[in-house]
Amino acid sequence: MRIPLIESISYNTEIEKVSQLLDALPQFPIKHQSWEGYPSNCEANFVIAHAGDAICLKFYVKEDVIKVSTYQTNGRVHKDNCVEFFVAFGTQKKYYNIEFNCTGICLVGFGEKRLNRILLDEKLIAQVQTQIKIISTPVNSSTKYTWEITALLPIEIFEEANLLSFHQLTAQGNFFKCGDDLPQPHFYSWNKIEAKDPDFHLPEFFGALMFD
Repeated sequence: MRIPLIESISYNTEIEKVSQLLDALPQFPIKHQSWEGYPSNCEANFVIAHAGDAICLKFYVKEDVIKVSTYQTNGRVHKDNCVEFFVAFGTQKKYYNIEFNCTGICLVGFGEKRLNRILLDEKLIAQVQTQIKIISTPVNSSTKYTWEITALLPIEIFEEANLLSFHQLTAQGNFFKCGDDLPQPHFYSWNKIEAKDPDFHLPEFFGALMFD
């Protein structure tokens, strides 16, 4: 996947403007359900770009239930209506997992495997800007709700990667939609995963990302 540069913005750009610019870019589906036994009519797409000093992300989700029980940074957001972005830069084996519930509560971890991950300091995570939109859909819609989250991820949160700019970087990553404690638990991915049980922490199934 190629990640375009938006030259007209930076980390200091208002999040509303970033959200509008992302709406004009092609959306990618998060559609792979690699595990049977978790039927769901959830639909999810995402857009990604960068501003040199920040990654710009927007997720678009349709589903039947909004359920939130996590209100603390670095909490168990995957239990709620949740979207996630995992990324490793260059040839690094360690990767970041960046997770948001539908109210914008964020968890950011770093490490090489699922276990023993290091959670980023809450003050650093507080630099991530978000904009949330949740609406009820018309009666005849396929799902009851649509929600969107725009996130601006400053380069500083990737402190272990020692990045100066996102320009011309190569990376590996994946994008996810889940909701472990929803009435219809589900586990969707952008890049297909081959594993017996639901598990997003499998970097061998990350896809190639190339920053302009």
